[in-house]
Amino acid sequence: MTKHTVIIFLSIFIIVIAIGGFPGWARTTLLVLSGVGISVLAYLSSVVYCSNCKKLIEDADLALPVSDVNVETESISQPKKIQ
Repeated sequence: MTKHTVIIFLSIFIIVIAIGGFPGWARTTLLVLSGVGISVLAYLSSVVYCSNCKKLIEDADLALPVSDVNVETESISQPKKIQ
């Protein structure tokens, strides 16, 4: 079952809980758990997962032209004075 299918089933489950005759404590608990489940699955659906990302990054670095920008610096350095 895909993540998107589980999200759809959890959404239908939320509708059933909302219109069902559950006691308040049970309805609140089920709604919170369903909401957390949907949130986690939505986050995982947005994260791109690949097993060979390092190779893809290396291939992309080889395909791009080399620039003179120093990427390793963490802060912006002061401009050099021209004499």
